Amino acid sequence: MIHFTSIARPYARAAFASALDKKNVDAWSDLLKETAKIVKEKSMQNLLKNPCIDKMLAYECLLEFCKPVIFPFGKNFLKLMAVNQRLLMLPETARLFERYKAAQAKEITAYAISAVPLTKIEEQSLVKILSERFQSHIKLDRHVNKDLLGGLTVRVGDLVIDGSVRGKLERLRATLVN
Repeated sequence: MIHFTSIARPYARAAFASALDKKNVDAWSDLLKETAKIVKEKSMQNLLKNPCIDKMLAYECLLEFCKPVIFPFGKNFLKLMAVNQRLLMLPETARLFERYKAAQAKEITAYAISAVPLTKIEEQSLVKILSERFQSHIKLDRHVNKDLLGGLTVRVGDLVIDGSVRGKLERLRATLVN
């Protein structure tokens, strides 16, 4: 996946720069999401991976499927990706584009993992604390993990805040051993 990311990154940056320049970020987002969904289909994967099929034919097929969301710059962008044989990178390009879009809007997704479902008050409190800490709008993605003894673990990007009972016991053990 890292290889795909390094290949897709320049395309995602170029698409995002164009989207900002033309003030059509939502149109680009829709196009990339739609094309990523199409490229993930088994039949399209087979078409793109087949060395006997002309990549411009695959490009034409892709255009046919995404007619409702296509626009001239987007069409040229997809053609460039087809010429460079990078249409398989569209899902990763779309993912990176959405990350750039969220960063521009100062939106961050925080993943909260708890032993029991959080109450509305706990969710609101957590969102408020994280919003103040990161100076961004926080979208909370909640998960319940029955394997946790108690407490909460929050992951925001590369940062992990471990407030679980297991994490606290592990830190206490490490302190006592040292």
